[in-house]
Amino acid sequence: MRFLSIAVKTLGLTLACASLAGAGDKRVVQLFTDMQKEIVSISDGVKKSVVHIEVIQKSESERPFRSLGSGVIVDAKGFILTNEHVVGRSVSVKVTFEDKRELSAEVIGVDKQTDLALLKVEAGADLPTAVFGNSELVEVGEWVIAVGNPFGFDRTVSFGIVSGKGRVITDLPSETPLLNNFIQTDAAIDPGSSGGPLVNLRGEVIGINSIGIGRGQGFTIPSNMARDVMDRLRQAGSVERGWLGLGVQPFNRRFAHYYGDSTVTGILVGDIEPGSPAQSTGLAAGDVVTAFDGMPLSAENSDDLNSFVLMVSNRKVGDRVTLDVYRRGERLQVPVTIGQQPKVKADEYESPFGFRAKEITFHLARAMRLTSQDGAFVDYVEVGGVASEAELEEGDVIRSVEGREIRTLQDLKDAFSEFKDRQQMLVVVQNGQADRLVLFDRSAGSRKDTASE
Repeated sequence: MRFLSIAVKTLGLTLACASLAGAGDKRVVQLFTDMQKEIVSISDGVKKSVVHIEVIQKSESERPFRSLGSGVIVDAKGFILTNEHVVGRSVSVKVTFEDKRELSAEVIGVDKQTDLALLKVEAGADLPTAVFGNSELVEVGEWVIAVGNPFGFDRTVSFGIVSGKGRVITDLPSETPLLNNFIQTDAAIDPGSSGGPLVNLRGEVIGINSIGIGRGQGFTIPSNMARDVMDRLRQAGSVERGWLGLGVQPFNRRFAHYYGDSTVTGILVGDIEPGSPAQSTGLAAGDVVTAFDGMPLSAENSDDLNSFVLMVSNRKVGDRVTLDVYRRGERLQVPVTIGQQPKVKADEYESPFGFRAKEITFHLARAMRLTSQDGAFVDYVEVGGVASEAELEEGDVIRSVEGREIRTLQDLKDAFSEFKDRQQMLVVVQNGQADRLVLFDRSAGSRKDTASE
């Protein structure tokens, strides 16, 4: 049996089982036969709450394209949890249920930092829902089942173990910082599986599958985090998070040696954001935060910073907390009020000149190492369009249009609306420290002349 061989391999008991079977002992075969029946039963139960999601998205060339994903029904009234990256740029979303019914879905809200999104359908009757478990109780080595629609194959089941907990992924191509706390599994999470559930042997959802990296490396959003985000999206359509405005880095043993006290552990303050709650406390670069509201801190490498980021983000805006701080041999207690995290997901604007611009958020400015948040960031330039012919480049920051200062994305929209009848438009852009002039020229017969509002 295929399941038997997988289970035996997973347990590492191949030789022992073969020895027992050779001796005429059928107990091991019966054990795994019973387990197989249990896995089939759990899978059949979970599949009823798993949906196939088809999304029509807007491409960078503005041509719509279709993408596929998975989701799990979390409320009988039609609420469905999936990934933000599945529906984040959607024009329309269609959901297919186990009974082959197809319904249009509304995107209630998305949270880019946890890669979660909440959908709603009007089914006309109660839907079968998944049962959520407590992800804090998940153990490394525990057997799990992943259910999804990889490559469009509906409700595919894969089997594996929990390979790790609290995993941090930092090298994804996004300017938005992830709130990392992934469960790692070797159960297959392939394209199309995103948004489906990871289930334990009690049939409880312990995570929402997010991404697969390489062979046998799947990463799942813990169910406790997913439920919290789901509730917030359902109530407000967005997620408010705590913020201090500290730029932090590991305080490793080399720093401890330099500071002259090897007993000190914590996180090192590398930067303070202007206007942030941290700035108002007098904290400074070089301080070591050793505890957060009584919780000791330690960070020997970058991954260790994740626990501090989660601590801060999970606190309510307005909460008063105390930071224990080590400063040049002195130990201090610094009270600070949790602020609201600046906007993370940047608004976008598909311009009528063949390029896409983004709002410059705090996180975008930091990720792209911009000198300020003024202007509009050029995220994409279509080959052959007016902007491309004018030699506008991805990474440019638009600072003015026909002498009109551009400080925000809305300023850019307003300027293009005001000057929409002009055949030529002079634009000042900045890249690094250098400014240059760019001339949008529609009279030159560009192939992308769609400048209208």
